[in-house]
Amino acid sequence: MKKGFILLLLLSSLLPTVILSLPTGIASYNGPIYTNGVLGYANITSLLAYNASATKLEVPPYGASLQLNVMLEVNTTSGQQYYFWLQNVADFITNESIMFFGDNIWNNSSPFSGITNINGSGKIYSTYTIFSHSSYYATGYYEINYSFPFSFYLIINETHTNGGIRINFGYVILQNGNRILPPNPVFFDKVFIPISNIASASIVINNQTTPNISIGLVTYLGNQLDAELVWGGFGNGETTTFLKMSSYLALFYMKDGIWVPFSQVYTYGSDTAESATNLHVNISDSNGDAYVIVGTPNYGLLTNKFTPSIPGFLFLNISSDKVPFLLNDTLTTNFVGYVNSPVRISFYLNYSFNSSSFAILNGNYPSIIKPTYSWFKNFTIIPNYTYYYLVKVNSTIPAIAIINGKEVELNSTNWFKQGTSINVVNYTYYPSNNERFIISSIYPSSTINVTMPLLINISTIKQYKVSINSPVPILLNGKKINGSIWVTEGSNITLSAQIPFYETGKFIGTYNISPNQEITVYQPIVETLELSINIFFIIIITFIIVAILIGIILVARRR
Repeated sequence: MKKGFILLLLLSSLLPTVILSLPTGIASYNGPIYTNGVLGYANITSLLAYNASATKLEVPPYGASLQLNVMLEVNTTSGQQYYFWLQNVADFITNESIMFFGDNIWNNSSPFSGITNINGSGKIYSTYTIFSHSSYYATGYYEINYSFPFSFYLIINETHTNGGIRINFGYVILQNGNRILPPNPVFFDKVFIPISNIASASIVINNQTTPNISIGLVTYLGNQLDAELVWGGFGNGETTTFLKMSSYLALFYMKDGIWVPFSQVYTYGSDTAESATNLHVNISDSNGDAYVIVGTPNYGLLTNKFTPSIPGFLFLNISSDKVPFLLNDTLTTNFVGYVNSPVRISFYLNYSFNSSSFAILNGNYPSIIKPTYSWFKNFTIIPNYTYYYLVKVNSTIPAIAIINGKEVELNSTNWFKQGTSINVVNYTYYPSNNERFIISSIYPSSTINVTMPLLINISTIKQYKVSINSPVPILLNGKKINGSIWVTEGSNITLSAQIPFYETGKFIGTYNISPNQEITVYQPIVETLELSINIFFIIIITFIIVAILIGIILVARRR
């Protein structure tokens, strides 16, 4: 929150000669720099703050804030000049891992100016103080649970027309714990300040202050035209002590359509009332960011050549479900993250998984992905591969299938692309007129959708034609047949015939067997029943007739 007291300290190289505590992080004072957007980056890996006296200020004892503070300068065609102090704040309740975003706008056109006419999602609040700003604008956004590492951007940008200023306060969360998130800029407050006849408007950074006011012997100082990304208390001018702190900070402004870092940065801010007692800032050896830790404050110039790593604006998601690819010469199957430097990508045109599956790449894909520095972008690459699988067929007969509406004969080995529908035809195969194979089962199914290598097993039963020629009815295994019948190979059959008692028969052909004799079928069978006079019957009849005649003769003689 904006300071509510009068600063009467002498400045030397922008650093107060008497220091108790200051907002700590990075700030730029040197200019002039005119821009329409400022971006603050933070990557927090450890955070815990405590102030035993916080309740007196009506703030949580474990509270802390990271503030992006800038000054907006507005000039009208009539020569009027306005200054608005803009504050985009990430507030933390550090013992509960809860945070939320909020904003403040103060009228710094003079040390006593207030906010009277503004439109946004927040409200105007009175300070109820004298010799200070009479009112300010503020809003807050909903709570967010966070885990480490927690990295995000704070954004303030402005646009203007002849009739007023549009100020956007937003944030972008890049990572929350183990989750690396695609950029989703959230502008939680879009504020409009009506001002007529605007000639120019911009966020300004310069080594000077907003207008002062002298009343008698007292001079009420304005505020620095600086840009700050600083840690401090939760609010209401609180000074807090950090028990744990590890954060990487970077501060950028929009120049010619891209975000560039402020080159000269200091370790302290000047315009906000919240402060920290025990933070130390240095330049990270690993990435050039400002690294904030618990330690003895080192208020002063941090560097004249601030070259932080440009945090990601381009979120890259490469997902190859099965086929690996080369990312900067490292083999991987996926990449999710932000691109801070050029990334080399190479996809396999033809990739063999094993002897039974391979993939072919479809289409063209970029070989180099370069970072962007203007605005956030999501870029997803999903290489389109056609997968082919080996389909083997085990069958004693030609395997016929319907594929894509066309009847084809399957080979013992076949390559089909993923998703191919195979409908195996259940038919009877005749290698000759007297021999056939019928399909008894198709494994795994007669209808198959190819999603992996597989074996189609077609089981068959071999049958032979048994043909019987006979002038009388024939029974095969007790069942009447007429002409011919198909019998499974290896079956035992018994042929019988309804032969008149005065005749005898024999099957002449493949086996030359008598009726009621069992045979095993291992080949086609053709048998013809040949009938002949039953000699035994004739003998018996003759014997009977002779006996009768002899009997008659004997009877006649006795008479």
